[in-house]
Amino acid sequence: MTPELLENIGLNHSQAKAYLVLIESGALTPTELANKILQKRTTTYMIMNQLETLGLVEKTTKGTKTAYEATNPIALEKLSESRRKQLHQAETRVKQAMPALLSYYYSITEKPGIRLVQGVEGLKDIYADTLRAKQDIYFLRTPADVAKIDQEYFDKYRQKRATLGIKTYAFTPDTAHSRASSNDDEKFHIQRQWISSDIYSAPVEIDVYGDKTALLSFGEDIIGVIIQSPTIAEAMKQLISNLPK
Repeated sequence: MTPELLENIGLNHSQAKAYLVLIESGALTPTELANKILQKRTTTYMIMNQLETLGLVEKTTKGTKTAYEATNPIALEKLSESRRKQLHQAETRVKQAMPALLSYYYSITEKPGIRLVQGVEGLKDIYADTLRAKQDIYFLRTPADVAKIDQEYFDKYRQKRATLGIKTYAFTPDTAHSRASSNDDEKFHIQRQWISSDIYSAPVEIDVYGDKTALLSFGEDIIGVIIQSPTIAEAMKQLISNLPK
């Protein structure tokens, strides 16, 4: 057995080496262990305290002296589960803190955050992000999207959006297809303004929500970009809102 196996699950080299020596040798005094792992006795005490905190060693006696012995390796499973829970809690705290942290960041710098996605699934990730944001959406519609993503997906997306109470301000090129799809606007909390199909015909949808602007390209290359910047989001919102009717 080599220390690398234990290092792969989170122990450092000294901890892993000491734990394996205790498994192989049984209970050892700090002096005996220090000689086997080639560490100073003070360092060995520190390593034992760390492993004891992790539940991997326990104190015992060897004659009249204090000694340490390794606990059953099943303790590693408990340690792994504990660290997994801690990581999940940390991820939750990061997500909760992110809005305030980003607001502080953008109050000091105008440097935007940019995320690029590819393919239909990447565009669906962007739509999912608009739901997670739970912010009103301003979007410039392109009739090209339904050909790339089936209508059933959009119906479910609009339903989820409405259930979350998200208002949608749609700026839509006036075509027969888009007129037909507007029948349920009230049901899905959509306020729609029609623009001439001559004004905008590019296969790119623009969504503005919160401090984000998303560009979804349904052209030959299906790609999407999310730009996170309050200034850019406000600029795009103004541009979309002031398109000629």
